Amino acid sequence: MLLALLLASATVLPYHLQLEANPAAPFPLLKKFGVVTLHVYPAGVRADSMWLNGFSLDGATVTVENPYARMYTEVPVMQFAETLEKMAHVDVNEGGAPPIAPPVAGTVGGMSADRYRLIYGPDAWIDIWTSHAVPANAQLKNLIDGFVRGIAPLTANALRSIPGTPIYVEINFSRYKKMPVVWVKSFVASSAGEQNALRVGRFYFKVPLLDALWK
Repeated sequence: MLLALLLASATVLPYHLQLEANPAAPFPLLKKFGVVTLHVYPAGVRADSMWLNGFSLDGATVTVENPYARMYTEVPVMQFAETLEKMAHVDVNEGGAPPIAPPVAGTVGGMSADRYRLIYGPDAWIDIWTSHAVPANAQLKNLIDGFVRGIAPLTANALRSIPGTPIYVEINFSRYKKMPVVWVKSFVASSAGEQNALRVGRFYFKVPLLDALWK
C-alpha cells in the first residue's frame, strides 16, 4: 500500500514547461501559424498559434481549435500531420537512418542538458538538446513521433531512442545554417492553468472534418 502511494505521488508532481517553435523557419508556407507556443503539463500538451490552437491528452489524438470561428474537431495526430505536410509541400529524402553522435553535456536556458546530433552528411545535421530536469512526458514524445514520422520515418525512429525531454532543436543544412526551430521559454514546478489549457474553450461547436477549420 505504501509503495503504491509513493508511486502515485511520484507521477503527479506539478510542472509547466513552455517551449516555442517556429515551423515557418524550415517551411515558409506555414508562416500563418507564426511562432507556436507549446505548454507541456503532466496531463497533456497544448499548442497555441496565431491561427489554430490544439491540445492532446494522450499524444495520439489532437483536439484542434479555430478560435476565430469558434469551432473545433478531434483528429488523429497522423491525419493532422499529413495535412500540415501537404500545406508545407514537404518532400524529404532521408537516404537512410541518421546516425547519432555521442551525447555532449551542456546547459540550455540554465537547465542541464545533453546534445544529441543526428548526422545526415558532412555538413548536415540536427542538434537535439534534451534535459532530465523536466519530467518525462509520454504525450509530448508521442506527438513528436507522430509529426516527424509522417515527414521522415527513419528520423522518427532515431528520435525515439534519444532519452530526456527535448528543450532545444537546431537544424544545420545547406539552406539553413544553425537555425533554431524549437527552444525552451520557461519551466516552473507548478501546473497552474493545466485544467483550462487541456479542454475546449467556451461556446465552441464541434465540426466533423478538419478541413472546416482551415476556412
